[in-house]
Amino acid sequence: MKSTFPVGLRVTWWRVIVAFVTTVGLLALGTHLWHGPVALAVPIVVAVLVDAALLVTWRHQTVGALARHRLTKRRATAAVVAPVSSHRLRWTTEEAAIRGDEFEALAVVAVDGASHTPSVLDHHQVQSGTLLPVDVVARAVRQFDVSLAGIDIYSVGRRRAGDEHHHYAATYSRVIADYGAVGERSTWCVLRMRSRDNLGAIAARDSVAATLLACARRLAVELGAHGCPARLVDVAELDELDAAIAGPLTNGATAQWSGLVHPGGVVTSYWLSPSDITTATLDHVWAPDTDATMTTIQLRPGGDGSVTVGALVRYSTAGKLTEAPLRGLNPLSGQQELALRATLLEPAVPTLQLPHRQMGPEERLRAPIGATGILIGTTAKHHPMLVPLGNARPGKQALVTVAGELALLLQIAQRAAATGYRVAVVTGRPQQWRSAQAAGLRIVREMPAELPDRGRSMMVVYDHYGAPTTHPSAAVTVRAVERGTASVADVHLEQDSRDTAVIRTAEFRYRLHIDVTKERNDIAASSRRVA
Repeated sequence: MKSTFPVGLRVTWWRVIVAFVTTVGLLALGTHLWHGPVALAVPIVVAVLVDAALLVTWRHQTVGALARHRLTKRRATAAVVAPVSSHRLRWTTEEAAIRGDEFEALAVVAVDGASHTPSVLDHHQVQSGTLLPVDVVARAVRQFDVSLAGIDIYSVGRRRAGDEHHHYAATYSRVIADYGAVGERSTWCVLRMRSRDNLGAIAARDSVAATLLACARRLAVELGAHGCPARLVDVAELDELDAAIAGPLTNGATAQWSGLVHPGGVVTSYWLSPSDITTATLDHVWAPDTDATMTTIQLRPGGDGSVTVGALVRYSTAGKLTEAPLRGLNPLSGQQELALRATLLEPAVPTLQLPHRQMGPEERLRAPIGATGILIGTTAKHHPMLVPLGNARPGKQALVTVAGELALLLQIAQRAAATGYRVAVVTGRPQQWRSAQAAGLRIVREMPAELPDRGRSMMVVYDHYGAPTTHPSAAVTVRAVERGTASVADVHLEQDSRDTAVIRTAEFRYRLHIDVTKERNDIAASSRRVA
């Protein structure tokens, strides 16, 4: 990636006229008040400063605006006050959320993607079978007689859990190295519409909401046809989206020159140079090991029926970043508050003007979606393979069966905890799990009838054969089974030798090389301490 030259000019008619009138006025005032060289020197210096503040830009923001932001401390808030209502699509029982009024409105399409799709780490990029076709979303900016104000693609996630969640998290991150693999990631397409741009389309339908939801529904169907299951977001989920996007800024933050400072750390936003908006770059921006990452891909209608694209990336860290996490990212110096507002679910089009480029008619731009899962093993060509064990759709459960030694089961549980799952291990031999125990991985003898938060982000592991057929509904249930079992689980992993295992889902079957040497040693050490 290559950063854009920071200095520029913003030459508009009103700015040039104001600068010219100000310069002439200062020169006239100087010659009237003083005599000699001072009569010209002082007005010229002042005029240069005023003209620079009006016309010269630093990273696409005028020097005057940056100076004003620098001198004032502002409180940044992530609150969205626009009203939300629920609307039912015609001829269906499906209800979706609409935020806004009869002038500007917003609807959201959640892009879940396919479940249990493997990813391979190859050539410094995550090669995945599930990618969002950005060109398909771009074509949805204009649909028949409707022209949207824009579509933004939001993705929020993180690479791993914190060290306080599980001590293995930092080690696991080093194993993944500099790849853009993430343990958690959710993606949404945010559609915005202005009624004044679509008076004829609205008149032919029931309302602004009906017009916008028809566009959102058409986009969801089109994405599903391209292998990316998508759905409309209802009112309850929209509230959850607001919280997920706000992240650590829920209670506000202080807007400073280089970031938004909150009690838990700093949130810093950057923009991508238009020429760097490629499939490889959209994957690579997820590589930094930060507390959380958010990307925003802006799609706007351009001239002659074209669509322009811009991109914004936001990192949450424990402290201030002295430099960009990746070379080539452009800092939004003095504009961090505007960057926050550009990522919120507000009906109005964000005021932050990112540099855009026109998308080509044959361009096949792709963006990563969904969690890449946990590292299961390596392929025959020694490329690491990751598989998400959970169902891609929130609220759905997944069943995983493991036929192999205890070390393999321990590795799966520990890596799941490292990526953010809250893991509960039901076992009759807790001493052999002692090395993996942490705040995010608890060892219990039995499970309660119900789990907190309806089992979301939870994994329950049964490490003994004959686990009960009824169990609390966790996001992922992992059961140990005997080898040769005819499993009907969503994911089945069967160890067929000391260093190999076969993974099977409904879509694929592959033989992997596994390395559970460390886990074997941990189990042996725990057993010796007990003895």
